[in-house]
Amino acid sequence: MQLTSHERIMRIFQKKEIDRPALKLWGAGLDYDYDLLHPAYEPVRTLAAQKSDLFVNVNFPFEMCAGQNLDKYKETWTEETGQPNWYDLHTVYHTPKGDLHMKERVSRVFEPGFVLEHMIKEPEDIEKVLSMEYLPYPVDAAIYENKCRQVGDRGVVMVNVTEPGYIVHCLMGSETLAYFSVDCREEVQRMIDIFTQRSLAHVRKVLDAGVTAPFSWVGPELFTPPLMNYQDFQDFVVKADKPICDLIHNGGGYVWVHCHGKVANLVEDFIQMGVDILNPLEPPKNGDIHMGRIIEKFGNRIGWEGNIEIQDILLASPGQLRLLIDECVNLGKESGRFILCPSAGFNEYPFPTQQYIDNLLLYLNYGYEAVERCRKV
Repeated sequence: MQLTSHERIMRIFQKKEIDRPALKLWGAGLDYDYDLLHPAYEPVRTLAAQKSDLFVNVNFPFEMCAGQNLDKYKETWTEETGQPNWYDLHTVYHTPKGDLHMKERVSRVFEPGFVLEHMIKEPEDIEKVLSMEYLPYPVDAAIYENKCRQVGDRGVVMVNVTEPGYIVHCLMGSETLAYFSVDCREEVQRMIDIFTQRSLAHVRKVLDAGVTAPFSWVGPELFTPPLMNYQDFQDFVVKADKPICDLIHNGGGYVWVHCHGKVANLVEDFIQMGVDILNPLEPPKNGDIHMGRIIEKFGNRIGWEGNIEIQDILLASPGQLRLLIDECVNLGKESGRFILCPSAGFNEYPFPTQQYIDNLLLYLNYGYEAVERCRKV
């Protein structure tokens, strides 16, 4: 049995027989289509474009709070920190019901930044956000069609969707969200409900434009234990995301979702929501997914992507990494819907070590050998 990468990935979405597990390096795509944080990544980018099954994302213009109107409310300025590699970015939204201020610490050398002050700090700030007039963006299917032509049979093109709860978390952060989920839960729920309707309208426009594709989003991890409780996950994620999944499926599309952390007790919820592929299936200690046990319980009811921690690619010896790859592939293949993948993108460290580069190349070469050993003849 011989499938192209495109056919293999789509059949995993569709719960159909495949020739072998897929091999993914998160963040890899067409080798000319994205920038590298460091020149040392160049051989990794080239090898991934040759050997891996490519997942390429496209973004149709979308903004949850005000859409095309955002710039008319927005003011930004920068402030030096006294550290040459860092500056502070201030953003103020002059809304009809008052100003909102956000402050971010930003790296000039592409290191991860962080939020010093979130936009929403008090319950009345929710009303300020919602007071901005929302004007949705139009959808031009050519963005997707052009990317599909470029990718061809080397992989699939997925349409990014903004998850409602994720944006609420971005606006207020984990601590404030935790307090608000108790002190003003109805206001949080109302905000998520409004954002869900905006997301649904955007997805409907994409589908009406003739785009039948896998859709993808991140964000549920911000509402899972221990950050939030199980009822929070039901109210703020399942309630919001299931209608989006239903709309996508009714339009002929599929759903890929990213959720870090301990998700073993949430797999049934993701299945019921309509998720076709779940990523990144972290093993202990960061997660709680043991591939053998979870596949024994759920079989091929959902597609399984991941189970290799990026820390292991960063730090493991070559022998250890080979053993981890063998174990993941040998257990994951039993589902008939497995994609070997690290838990994070490869091109996210601005100063990669030689060990990391060598392990990325080993992951691609040995991972390819491992999935090829599973090929059905």
